[in-house]
Amino acid sequence: MTCWRRLRRWTDAGVFDRLHRLLLAEVNAAGRIDWSRAIVDGGHIPAKKGARGPARPRSTGVNQAASIM
Repeated sequence: MTCWRRLRRWTDAGVFDRLHRLLLAEVNAAGRIDWSRAIVDGGHIPAKKGARGPARPRSTGVNQAASIM
């Protein structure tokens, strides 16, 4: 098995997510995380497919404006 396949299996099995959570818990318990400087970013989450675009302008009048030429 190549290292890439093993890495994929570990990733699919959630090994790195669990390791990350365990390390965060350990470092947090030791008081080594300054949560006042933490931020949350969702930029890595893909947008829903077919997301709505900009709103279409709505007509505010009953009749269309007369063309001026």
